Amino acid sequence: MDINLDKALIKVIRTGKVIIGSNRTIDAAVNNEAKMVVLAANCPKDVRTKIESTNVPILNYPGTGMELGPACGKPYIIAAMAIIDSGESDILAAS
Repeated sequence: MDINLDKALIKVIRTGKVIIGSNRTIDAAVNNEAKMVVLAANCPKDVRTKIESTNVPILNYPGTGMELGPACGKPYIIAAMAIIDSGESDILAAS
């Protein structure tokens, strides 16, 4: 199933529940609160390793954190974000 990733990210932020930030995303993944984790292409290796050690599905965003932030409608860099509730978005089908 092909989805427009940028549109799906905007929709999940508007209608669902997400956690933005590496440390909070790691906590959500470790505690099995996250349904999916989105990682920027340049996500720090230690953050990626900690998240990959959990059973949470990972969506590798093809752009950098500087591109992921604006794609989510945010004016800052996002290296990692956890999706807690997908809302009306079909982003979970992308895993």
